[in-house]
Amino acid sequence: MARQAKKELISQREYARRLGVSHVAVQRAVKTGRISTVDGKVDPAQADLQWQENTDQSKPRNRITGRPKQGRTPGEPSEPMDMGAADEVIGGTNTATGYAKARAARELYQAQLAKLELDRQRGTLIRADEVRIGAFNMARKARDQLIALPERVAALLAATQEPAEVQRILEEEIERICQEVADAERP
Repeated sequence: MARQAKKELISQREYARRLGVSHVAVQRAVKTGRISTVDGKVDPAQADLQWQENTDQSKPRNRITGRPKQGRTPGEPSEPMDMGAADEVIGGTNTATGYAKARAARELYQAQLAKLELDRQRGTLIRADEVRIGAFNMARKARDQLIALPERVAALLAATQEPAEVQRILEEEIERICQEVADAERP
């Protein structure tokens, strides 16, 4: 007849040390029936299985973060959260997925805002209204100078007999106006 192997039994404190939790957590698990004991001692192999099966991972694990509102009976399957209507599909995703997507979108938005602010501080980005005002002012200056062109060169052109000379004078004046507008664009 084969000899039956003797089970290793350890104290609740030793089991807590092995598991990496407080001894109070193990005591509560024993008290609520989440893990079983033999004469107050714990069979680590069996307790590991029971701990995994009977511990609701979505619930807080200590008093600092909060206690579960309702205990569950041993063997009852764990449910991460009872959110009632949260299981409804909203826009093709449930609320947990929707929250993750919303948070990702928020993080992306904040990163984009931070990049825009950095670009603005570096001077590589300026406000659109500033660009519109600058473009308007440059166009107004060019318009005013072009309108004043005939009055400025009329007498000179009237005294000139050569068409080539008239063309040269007009080209020089138009070039001067374009250069003034370009120079005004630089800060």
